[in-house]
Amino acid sequence: MRFFSWRTIGICLAFFLSGSISITLVDGGNPFNLARAESIDDAGDLDLTTLSLEELMEIQVTSLGKKQQKLVQTTAAVYVITHEDIRRSGVTSIPEALRMAPGVQVGRINNNQWAVSIRGFNDRFANKLLVLLDGRPVYNSLFTGVTWEIQDTMLEDIERIEISRGPAGTLWGVNAMNGVINIITKHSRDTQGALLSGLAGSEEDILAMRYGGHSDHTLQYRLFGKYWSRDTQFNQSGAHDDTRMFRGGFRADWAPLGQNAFMFEGELYQGKAGQQNLVATSPNFPYAFTPVQEDIDLKGGHFLGNWKRDLGYHSNMVFQLFYDHFEREERAVKTTIDAFNADFQHQFPFLSSHDIIWGLEYRLWNDDFQNTISASTYPASKTLHLVSGFLQDEVYLIPNTFSINVGTKISHNPFTGFEYQPSGRILFTPSHVHSFWGAVSRAVRIPSRFEQNSQILIPPSANVAFPAVVRGQKGFKSETLLSYELGYRFSDGGVFFDLTGFYNFYHHLRGGQVVSFFPPTSEITNNLQAQTWGVEVAADLPLQDWWKLRLAYSYIDIDVDGPAGNAKDQTMGLTPKHQGSIRSLMNFPGQVEFDSWVRIVDNLTAQPIGAYVALDLRLGWKPMPGLELSLVGKNLFDNHHPEFQSSFLQTQSTEIQRSVYGKITWGF
Repeated sequence: MRFFSWRTIGICLAFFLSGSISITLVDGGNPFNLARAESIDDAGDLDLTTLSLEELMEIQVTSLGKKQQKLVQTTAAVYVITHEDIRRSGVTSIPEALRMAPGVQVGRINNNQWAVSIRGFNDRFANKLLVLLDGRPVYNSLFTGVTWEIQDTMLEDIERIEISRGPAGTLWGVNAMNGVINIITKHSRDTQGALLSGLAGSEEDILAMRYGGHSDHTLQYRLFGKYWSRDTQFNQSGAHDDTRMFRGGFRADWAPLGQNAFMFEGELYQGKAGQQNLVATSPNFPYAFTPVQEDIDLKGGHFLGNWKRDLGYHSNMVFQLFYDHFEREERAVKTTIDAFNADFQHQFPFLSSHDIIWGLEYRLWNDDFQNTISASTYPASKTLHLVSGFLQDEVYLIPNTFSINVGTKISHNPFTGFEYQPSGRILFTPSHVHSFWGAVSRAVRIPSRFEQNSQILIPPSANVAFPAVVRGQKGFKSETLLSYELGYRFSDGGVFFDLTGFYNFYHHLRGGQVVSFFPPTSEITNNLQAQTWGVEVAADLPLQDWWKLRLAYSYIDIDVDGPAGNAKDQTMGLTPKHQGSIRSLMNFPGQVEFDSWVRIVDNLTAQPIGAYVALDLRLGWKPMPGLELSLVGKNLFDNHHPEFQSSFLQTQSTEIQRSVYGKITWGF
């Protein structure tokens, strides 16, 4: 398999290493080596924007254990993208930010559609990944995937993104099969005052405004509004993927008493996303399709309330409610989805060596699908219910040295009934420098409505020679995973190293079987099995007081067993085997920053997507407190390059163009 040449690697390394010869600093300050040990245990009061990865090992994260624990004490492959990482990378969307993490596959289909997954099985609606925004699941229940074109917020308000790679179903439930992405926004107390952010560039424009205030010392709040517009990308036959979106929202944090903390937040959004699609115009064989350029209407909103009560003696309980509404209208698909969720959890110590957490969850979805010739579901409208409970016990056998973690989640869903997801994890920390962990887990991915009760007309394409009908199957079962993981972390003297290896066995994966040759008809079935293994590496290297490198590398091998055909090829060939990321962060005197980011991505064997190397550069300057100016160039190596093509819905893909933008951020 062709990957990338050693010449390309040499150019990339030379680009970074040249900085040590050509640049001399006169400022003796060290912005990356700050003494803050007294505050690291409280991430809520800590400025995450200046932390190294080594210091991040000491902050509290919540994605793995549904409780606050130090990152260095987690028994999973966890990576944290901080607000400072987002700011200095120059990214303008959440999927772009996820490229920083090892083990995460991100491919841009066109200007508004993305394919994002963890540890393989990538596609536009990757279904083995759970994405949370402040604890609220954001996936589409019809496809059990994420509609990335509507997932956004003010990037300036994101505190951190916690990425837990590997099965997390024991606590988070179904569909957290390969991992969890938890996007956590800042507490309202950290966004007081006004902030204006304006971005203008060759491919996109963004204007965002936020105001934070308080009524007394117990209540803080913020209001925000954001508008962004993205131009069309490149396609030889012409593109129609420009996008416009407006959203506004609020967050309020209220702590009336010492033991209680309330958080409320809500948001409304509306916009249009351009696409070119082949839409069925005849329901009879040989069918008929017509190319349509259209603007998809997208709108929705949500409200979330969270109550946390400190019960004392390291015990607490959390109760959370949210409601979410989503509407999408296009020629081929017209749908409305309403979701309601109630979640309760309780954490408490038991005896002197146990830390127990348990919880209950109820989730309701109601979807209304307006059937078209291209796609239909039966019945067109349906309400679904899911209930679940979990229990986990962390046992400290040797305090600060050796612990085990066991637990399970039991749930009942309307498709396959009861499911269970147990896991066992161990942590060995022989010293403050080294830590080792291992895990064995079982996870499931429940079916979607489309996999059991649907019919889709597929137009001819590079993967499908003739137009065909794809039908769901009522007996489609849950996909299952048995996973083995091992990890090692080293942290000393500003140097951080994180290594993870995994071996996964998947059963009952989604495939297809031909049930009729005339007219061509296939049915969704559980006829594929797979084994995957891989390694993931993250490192933080302080080369000088003013210069550091952040590195990430991922390798994955996917072997699929099952009938030969398009489904098997797509399962194996939509994930790059190799991925690399090199980020360089330089601080100059006079509050000047120069940052660079090289990404190396292998080819996709199931699509005409070759390996590529991308370079982003950022020059930033803070002329006065609260004011920041930056100039960013993205994808500078190529005029344009393709990254992904949707295999599920045949929308037009485009090539991502080189772009430049300037940005002003003013806080006062």
